[in-house]
Amino acid sequence: SDVLEATVVVKNPCKFPVEFYSVDFDEQYLEEEKMLRATLGPNYPKCFWMPACALGGTVPREVLEDYKALKLEEELKAVDEAEAEAKAETTDEAAPACEEVKDTEDPLYRAIRRRMGVNPEAERLKAQQPRGIVVIVHGAPRAGKSQIAAALCYYYDADYVSIDTVVKEAIADD
Repeated sequence: SDVLEATVVVKNPCKFPVEFYSVDFDEQYLEEEKMLRATLGPNYPKCFWMPACALGGTVPREVLEDYKALKLEEELKAVDEAEAEAKAETTDEAAPACEEVKDTEDPLYRAIRRRMGVNPEAERLKAQQPRGIVVIVHGAPRAGKSQIAAALCYYYDADYVSIDTVVKEAIADD
C-alpha cells in the first residue's frame, strides 16, 4: 500500500500536563497491561475505575505488590511441584498440596481507597465502636421518672441528663 504521512498538532487547554503513548509499541504500557490482567484475573470487567498515575508513572503500587506476590507464588508453586515430582519418583506417593490463603480484596479497590485517603482500619474501628441510644422517660408528675432514669443510667453505666438541669443551665447561660 501507499505510505501516508500526516502531521498532528495537539493543543492542551488544561493546566495539567497530558501524556501520549502508543498502545501498540510502548513497552511500559504493554508490561502494565500484563500486570493488570494477571492480578485482576480473567473475570474482571473490561471497564473499571483506576486511580490516575503521575506523568510517566506506572500502575498503582497495590497492583505492583499483588503482581510481585503472584509471581513469587507461581515460582514457589513450580519449586514445590518439582520437589513433589522428585519425591514421588523416589517414594511413588504424592504429598497433599497446601493452598495458601490469598487476600481476596481487589488491588484497584485498595488503590482507590488510598488515593481518596480512606483508612480501612479506621473505618473498621469506627464500625466496631458501640453506638449509644437515648432513653427518654416520660410520665405524670411525681410518678418516679427521675428514679427510674437514674436506676437505668446506673445499671447501664450511662449519662443522666434531667430536663430540670438543662433548663437551669439554659437560664444561667441566658
